[in-house]
Amino acid sequence: MKEERVYFEAPGARIEGFLSLDKGPPKGSIIICHPHPLFGGNMDNNVVTAIARIAAMWDFTSLRFNFRGVGESTGTFGEGVSEQRDVKGAIDYLEETRKPPVILLAGYSFGAIACLPVGADDERVGGLIGVAPPLEMFDFGFLRNCPKPKLFVCGDRDTICPPLKMEEFFGTLSEPKWLRILPGIDHFYYDRRGLLEGAVGDFLERMAQP
Repeated sequence: MKEERVYFEAPGARIEGFLSLDKGPPKGSIIICHPHPLFGGNMDNNVVTAIARIAAMWDFTSLRFNFRGVGESTGTFGEGVSEQRDVKGAIDYLEETRKPPVILLAGYSFGAIACLPVGADDERVGGLIGVAPPLEMFDFGFLRNCPKPKLFVCGDRDTICPPLKMEEFFGTLSEPKWLRILPGIDHFYYDRRGLLEGAVGDFLERMAQP
């Protein structure tokens, strides 16, 4: 997968990212949001890069980026609120430069806190992916009536996104929706990215535009 470093504007910040280079007409685009910046999260995280890799296999353009205050992105940490502006800036950037047939948002852990509220409301977003959303720390109830296609993924050993709590939350969501609970995986997916790539790949296949 080939990528180019890009920069785009968000309110109060200039954001650094990597945009994949398309081999042909893309079937869609996916914006990938990284875990908590104050605990070492950045766009080179193993889950983020795994999603970018599987997106390339399914002919989706991917945009992974550093939230404000991380790497070369300017600004300061915003408790998940300012980071939503970064997500909106990423959507604007893709719309202006790629005009993709569909835009998906994917957030891992803290990244889900930042991107899922934006994706639920923004009409330009056609589908949502939440990987290990921190259900013990954040209320995702705003998604209950969201009619957009939704994929949720967590490990059966995750203590921040406990599988039983995920199943309970998932049951409250409207269709269309899919849930994958991956065996032998905790919150961090060390050396177990293949199962994650399979789950995300199945969703991208459903969402691909001819």
